[in-house]
Amino acid sequence: MKIIFIHGMNQQHYSAQTLRQHWLQIFQQGLRCSQYSAFCLSTARIEQPFYGDLLTQHHQQNVLDLNTFLPKAWLNFPLHLQQTAQKAMEHSDFIPFLPHDSVSQNLPISARLNLYSALAKDIMLKELSILLNHFPQLHEKLIHQFLIEAYLYLSNECFLREVHARILACMSAHQKHIVVAHSLGSVIAYNLLHMHPEFQVCRFITLGSPLAFRIIQDKILHPIIRPKGIHGDWMNFYSHDDFLTAFPLSNAPFCFKPAIINQMISTFANKPHEITGYLQHPDVVKSIVEPLQKR
Repeated sequence: MKIIFIHGMNQQHYSAQTLRQHWLQIFQQGLRCSQYSAFCLSTARIEQPFYGDLLTQHHQQNVLDLNTFLPKAWLNFPLHLQQTAQKAMEHSDFIPFLPHDSVSQNLPISARLNLYSALAKDIMLKELSILLNHFPQLHEKLIHQFLIEAYLYLSNECFLREVHARILACMSAHQKHIVVAHSLGSVIAYNLLHMHPEFQVCRFITLGSPLAFRIIQDKILHPIIRPKGIHGDWMNFYSHDDFLTAFPLSNAPFCFKPAIINQMISTFANKPHEITGYLQHPDVVKSIVEPLQKR
């Protein structure tokens, strides 16, 4: 049985090798903190097709900057505190541990400011996501402006075929798979599995999926049904911290039989949508390891 990791957008700063290493480090950290600490990751067959470089090849750049959505109250903070908090939010190779769901009064002012501003931004973005879901035309304009990678995949057949080719090269019709897809990767994986029912997927795991948004559904050309290649559970993990997954996949058109198993989890307040908070969560780790132990 093979595990297929499918990444989301904004991965241009990685290579295929460094992204795979990043995901494996997160997953290994989750294993160590779970009941599956004895599981040997080196024996697992894991493939991670990489498509982050295709955006550059199409002469596009993803211009999404979530900090442009910061609440206006941010502007009222003293400049030196803004700079301190901004440095704390910059990308780091360090992978923090879950849980991360409380703000200690013993934290230094810079750390508390970082968390408070992240929580305020997250609440605002979740409200914006819910609002935009009722106005798909406005939602599409924002996706086109800020999420060029998602828009390319949903609107450009050439880009779609190139992304799919990377993933298909890692899969076989004669082998069983566990597909773990994050963010835009969940849209790609759903689309691909619908188009290729010959693949045997014993568990489909979606993390932080935006499939619940109408603009995403409207861009999928085929009817939204449960892909025939999914022979086991479809487990969907979404975070109450994550503004891009404001809804579970439970309402129409996702009233499948068997039903999608939706589970709300906690990720990180300052990086709620990133793979770091999802892939190390003990429930996600369990969902990946369980089918491997039942072989």
